[in-house]
Amino acid sequence: MIEFERLGVVLAPEHEYQAKFNAGMVEVGGVVHMLYRFAEKRPRWYGRAIDWAQFDRDGEFPYVKNCICYARLTTHGAVLFDSDECAIGPSDGYDTLGCEDPRIVTFEGAHYVFFCAFDGKMPRVAIARTADFGHYEQLGVIDHTYADKDAFIFPERIHGRIAYMHRIAPNIQIDYFDSFEEMLAPSSWAHYDARLEQQTVLRPEYAFEWKKVGGGVPPIKTGYGWLVIYHGVDRLGIYHTGAALLDLDNPSMIVARLPYSVLSPKAEFETQGDYRGCVFAQGSFVNDGDLYISYGTADKFTALARTNLEQLLEELQVHAT
Repeated sequence: MIEFERLGVVLAPEHEYQAKFNAGMVEVGGVVHMLYRFAEKRPRWYGRAIDWAQFDRDGEFPYVKNCICYARLTTHGAVLFDSDECAIGPSDGYDTLGCEDPRIVTFEGAHYVFFCAFDGKMPRVAIARTADFGHYEQLGVIDHTYADKDAFIFPERIHGRIAYMHRIAPNIQIDYFDSFEEMLAPSSWAHYDARLEQQTVLRPEYAFEWKKVGGGVPPIKTGYGWLVIYHGVDRLGIYHTGAALLDLDNPSMIVARLPYSVLSPKAEFETQGDYRGCVFAQGSFVNDGDLYISYGTADKFTALARTNLEQLLEELQVHAT
């Protein structure tokens, strides 16, 4: 069995009522660029975990600040810079209550950021683009009738088309587009319910993902297929990390899938926080043969973990479909 080695927390908030978590990352020229979610709680939630059922009942969002910030790390996980300032923040559109959970994909010469735009009613996927992690161009929000999140694209076109992976609960889907304009066009999502089933790729199958699955780390191209590190939620609402391989030419086809979690919450920083029992992978890079992932822990911290990439791929071959 494969289990990721925990490297510990790399981003922690200054105050107990704040959080730095759910970070996407990419490595460029030996520097790791990280975009993380920064949140600050309302006073009523100071000193205790957030009860999201309370938000459903009274409609008061638990956070007074909920945005995306930027940090820079070495490939060994040392923090070089942490802005502590919103790089992507709420506006007066679909993201009035926050911009959340960014994933970064380097695609055709630019870095694309996929994040959740939340207006208090329904989560939607928003897209931004940056060349330098200093300036961000907002491309738009994908708006359709389903709550959608945990999204990103593959880092290269598949047969000339952009492959877009996203999650309409409880499953993961892949859709294909010729351009970002087409992806963002409302007409592209008309009557999506009629094709939702055929676009679905990953469904809950094992105990650690009984409730739902969702995208985690953007796909990594390997000689065995597209490596996908995703999350699963069990019957108790605990978040775990899974691994699968998708076919290189047809990512809608599963090549292999591990029947167990490669990272589950057990360290104190993963079990104690604003969501007790959560590891939420979002970013990755490969260095000296090791796969590093960034993940949010208990809706409080950002941590790193690693495993040998070849060993992970070999283990997946044992569980080929």
